[in-house]
Amino acid sequence: MNVRGNYLLFYTIEFLTGILLIVLCNLFGDFGLIGLLIFFLALILTAKSEPDEREIFLTYKINNWESIVIGISMAVIYFYFPSANWFYALLSISLIARGIIGFLTFKFS
Repeated sequence: MNVRGNYLLFYTIEFLTGILLIVLCNLFGDFGLIGLLIFFLALILTAKSEPDEREIFLTYKINNWESIVIGISMAVIYFYFPSANWFYALLSISLIARGIIGFLTFKFS
Protein backbone atom coordinates (compact mmCIF):
# COMPACT_ATOMS: atom_id res chain seq x y z
CA MET A 1 0.00 0.00 0.00
CA ASN A 2 1.38 3.37 -1.01
CA VAL A 3 1.13 5.93 1.80
CA ARG A 4 2.20 9.01 -0.15
CA GLY A 5 -0.87 10.42 -1.93
CA ASN A 6 -3.30 7.97 -0.26
CA TYR A 7 -6.25 10.24 0.41
CA LEU A 8 -8.45 7.49 1.83
CA LEU A 9 -5.86 6.83 4.53
CA PHE A 10 -5.51 10.56 5.24
CA TYR A 11 -9.24 11.16 5.64
CA THR A 12 -9.62 8.06 7.79
CA ILE A 13 -6.87 9.28 10.10
CA GLU A 14 -8.46 12.74 10.12
CA PHE A 15 -11.81 11.27 11.21
CA LEU A 16 -10.21 9.17 13.94
CA THR A 17 -8.19 12.17 15.14
CA GLY A 18 -11.39 14.18 15.49
CA ILE A 19 -12.95 11.52 17.69
CA LEU A 20 -9.75 11.15 19.69
CA LEU A 21 -9.61 14.93 20.13
CA ILE A 22 -13.08 14.98 21.70
CA VAL A 23 -12.04 12.34 24.23
CA LEU A 24 -8.65 13.87 25.02
CA CYS A 25 -9.98 17.42 25.40
CA ASN A 26 -12.76 16.24 27.71
CA LEU A 27 -10.30 14.28 29.84
CA PHE A 28 -7.25 16.56 29.86
CA GLY A 29 -8.45 20.02 28.77
CA ASP A 30 -5.92 22.05 26.81
CA PHE A 31 -3.30 19.31 27.08
CA GLY A 32 -5.64 17.09 25.04
CA LEU A 33 -4.75 19.14 21.97
CA ILE A 34 -1.62 17.00 21.79
CA GLY A 35 -3.85 14.60 19.84
CA LEU A 36 -3.54 16.94 16.87
CA LEU A 37 -0.01 15.63 16.38
CA ILE A 38 -1.54 12.52 14.80
CA PHE A 39 -3.31 14.71 12.24
CA PHE A 40 -0.13 16.64 11.43
CA LEU A 41 1.85 13.42 11.13
CA ALA A 42 -0.74 12.01 8.72
CA LEU A 43 -0.63 15.23 6.74
CA ILE A 44 3.15 15.01 6.40
CA LEU A 45 3.16 11.30 5.51
CA THR A 46 0.33 11.33 2.96
CA ALA A 47 1.01 14.68 1.29
CA LYS A 48 1.54 14.45 -2.43
CA SER A 49 3.96 16.92 -3.99
CA GLU A 50 1.90 17.56 -7.12
CA PRO A 51 -1.79 16.58 -6.97
CA ASP A 52 -3.60 16.22 -10.28
CA GLU A 53 -6.67 18.19 -11.39
CA ARG A 54 -9.14 15.58 -10.13
CA GLU A 55 -7.65 15.59 -6.65
CA ILE A 56 -7.68 19.38 -6.51
CA PHE A 57 -11.32 19.51 -7.64
CA LEU A 58 -12.35 16.90 -5.07
CA THR A 59 -10.49 18.77 -2.34
CA TYR A 60 -12.39 21.97 -3.19
CA LYS A 61 -15.63 20.01 -3.11
CA ILE A 62 -14.75 18.57 0.31
CA ASN A 63 -13.91 22.05 1.64
CA ASN A 64 -17.28 23.40 0.50
CA TRP A 65 -19.24 20.63 2.20
CA GLU A 66 -17.12 20.88 5.32
CA SER A 67 -17.81 24.61 5.67
CA ILE A 68 -21.56 23.95 5.45
CA VAL A 69 -21.36 21.31 8.21
CA ILE A 70 -19.23 23.57 10.41
CA GLY A 71 -21.60 26.51 9.98
CA ILE A 72 -24.64 24.46 10.91
CA SER A 73 -22.84 22.82 13.82
CA MET A 74 -21.61 26.11 15.25
CA ALA A 75 -25.14 27.57 15.04
CA VAL A 76 -26.53 24.56 16.91
CA ILE A 77 -23.82 24.82 19.57
CA TYR A 78 -24.39 28.57 19.93
CA PHE A 79 -28.14 28.23 20.49
CA TYR A 80 -28.39 24.92 22.37
CA PHE A 81 -25.02 24.49 24.11
CA PRO A 82 -23.71 27.99 24.92
CA SER A 83 -21.43 26.72 27.69
CA ALA A 84 -19.52 24.38 25.35
CA ASN A 85 -15.92 25.21 24.51
CA TRP A 86 -16.05 26.62 20.98
CA PHE A 87 -12.43 25.93 20.16
CA TYR A 88 -12.60 22.22 20.95
CA ALA A 89 -15.95 21.93 19.20
CA LEU A 90 -14.68 23.66 16.06
CA LEU A 91 -11.57 21.49 15.84
CA SER A 92 -13.40 18.24 16.52
CA ILE A 93 -16.34 18.92 14.23
CA SER A 94 -14.13 20.08 11.39
CA LEU A 95 -11.87 17.02 11.62
CA ILE A 96 -14.77 14.59 11.86
CA ALA A 97 -16.80 16.24 9.09
CA ARG A 98 -13.82 16.59 6.78
CA GLY A 99 -12.77 13.01 7.48
CA ILE A 100 -16.18 11.56 6.64
CA ILE A 101 -16.84 13.79 3.63
CA GLY A 102 -13.32 13.34 2.28
CA PHE A 103 -13.37 9.58 2.64
CA LEU A 104 -16.76 9.27 0.94
CA THR A 105 -15.80 11.70 -1.83
CA PHE A 106 -12.57 9.93 -2.72
CA LYS A 107 -14.10 6.48 -2.29
CA PHE A 108 -17.05 7.02 -4.62
CA SER A 109 -15.63 9.49 -7.18
